[in-house]
Amino acid sequence: MTSTAAATSFSLDVDTLAKQQSVNSATMTAGGLVGAGTLTLRTGAWSGGVFSPSGASSDIVITATASDTVATLAAKINSANSSVVATPFNDGTNDRLLLRSKETGTASGFRLQATTDADGVTNDNNGLSRLAFDPATGAFGMATAGLPVQYGSNANARINGLAVTSQTNTLTGNIPGVTINLGATTTTNYGLGTEVLAPITLSVREDVTPAVKSVQAFVTAYNALAASLADLTKYDAATKTPSIFQGDSAVLGLQNVLRNMVGSVSVGSSAYQRLSDVGVERQLDGSLSINTTKLSTAANNGTELQKLFTTNNSNALTNGFALKFSALAKGVLAAGGSVTNKADALRKALNRNADEQTRVSDRAAAVEVRLRKQYTALDTQMASLTALNAYVAQQVTTWNKSTA
Repeated sequence: MTSTAAATSFSLDVDTLAKQQSVNSATMTAGGLVGAGTLTLRTGAWSGGVFSPSGASSDIVITATASDTVATLAAKINSANSSVVATPFNDGTNDRLLLRSKETGTASGFRLQATTDADGVTNDNNGLSRLAFDPATGAFGMATAGLPVQYGSNANARINGLAVTSQTNTLTGNIPGVTINLGATTTTNYGLGTEVLAPITLSVREDVTPAVKSVQAFVTAYNALAASLADLTKYDAATKTPSIFQGDSAVLGLQNVLRNMVGSVSVGSSAYQRLSDVGVERQLDGSLSINTTKLSTAANNGTELQKLFTTNNSNALTNGFALKFSALAKGVLAAGGSVTNKADALRKALNRNADEQTRVSDRAAAVEVRLRKQYTALDTQMASLTALNAYVAQQVTTWNKSTA
């Protein structure tokens, strides 16, 4: 069901389900050879035993060799990538070849002709012709009397008693926006003159779950933003500690815009104009809460609820709330917007601080180099003075001895 479906109800009788064409061969010796020759597969429709090909280009030729078995021939048919699936089947004693069309419906039938056969006869139950299915030319091969045949058929149903048909077991296009998948019949003895109807009633109702989830997601996102802004601008009286944006005009301005916006109106053709009309209510702390009773009522009036958020009056003050918040986000994040400007200012302050730290580090490094040089020079002088002092002391000692 799509958004174009209108709320309604109708009766449905399922007379027949769409089926695939399926046929199978008679039993063959397990692992035995099928016979050399060629088979020509063509898709189309059967009607009253007459085959209507779907087009001249649909012929697929399968060549069987003298060494082919049921299994290898089935593999060749499948490798042709046609609209028919071949399956080798063993019943515990003998082999059979099963053929089934991939799609349902009368137009998805097929014919398999033995165009050449090693025994020279293409319409009997010997050689490769045992695997042909061409009832229009005779009861041989897979068309032999007694072998089960299921022709492709369409699904037939009645909506409010009106007949509809489909190549598949899916009804589309009968009711705008509604798709019906047929899983079983409701009619007994259809087409036999003794049919018994057992219609079912189908109701189309609006799925309110996405709308409710969208509103809940909006409230969650708004409350997370409001809480973050409140935390950034609060003042902790107990510790006398301001938050990093306490008193910041840009952040406080954004808070005021958000609060004013959730209390504004959306003027349009909607039955609702305020968020509180649909149960989205503002609390004293600035957060939003959901009145589930109001929201449930509004969700069941989904079109009007949608208008409250999506109405475009080409006026930022009276547009739907989704457009209002989208425009606000684009504005504050755009070049020149309050958030962008604030971020740019903080980035410049950080850069200035980094530059200042670099200059201080450079000056400290220069002072360190100068002090190290001075210390080294002083240390050298101290060493010289120490050596001189030792020499003088030695001379004094020598002089004293000489005088004595």
